[in-house]
Amino acid sequence: MKLDLKNQFVEELDNIYKTHLIYRTIIVCKDDTAEYKNLLEDKDFSVYVVNTIETINYDALDYRVILINHDIFEDFLNYIITNNISNFYTYITFTYNNFIIKEDILKKYHNNYEIINNII
Repeated sequence: MKLDLKNQFVEELDNIYKTHLIYRTIIVCKDDTAEYKNLLEDKDFSVYVVNTIETINYDALDYRVILINHDIFEDFLNYIITNNISNFYTYITFTYNNFIIKEDILKKYHNNYEIINNII
């Protein structure tokens, strides 16, 4: 993805935050998590990067954005579902063409409406 597209993604997210009441957003990245973290922090977003699936009190995190690598995203979803963790985010979005992963998530997690309904 070109830097221009990354900046565009951050600008669009910034506009969503300006026009909607958003608690927290989960952003799924490929291998460019550090770049997105820097771009988001430059726009005054507080960013938490999930590097491993671990015991984290997501409700206590004081971050507007949670960045997660796509390689561990499904493990992350399974962890929050298994541990009955909910209501700690408003949206889930992806920094890349997400049609295939969205379809996979919709099929696999069709019974979990909180996850399905919050993907943008």
